Amino acid sequence: MNKQTKFQIKLIAKKNALESMIEDAVSHINDDRYPSTKEFFVTQKIKYEAQLDIVNQIINDYLNN
Repeated sequence: MNKQTKFQIKLIAKKNALESMIEDAVSHINDDRYPSTKEFFVTQKIKYEAQLDIVNQIINDYLNN
């Protein structure tokens, strides 16, 4: 496997992991059993979405040419 293929696989894995973490954070935000943790998960969701945007930009700019 060449370096570009490894890089692409790592980016796609990172993208999938971030999407999963966002879904998990949303499920915790919507869970009314623990209202004290809601703000923490909102912050985490925003952080993960920002990271996902960067990963998507890299994928679009460098790998979809």
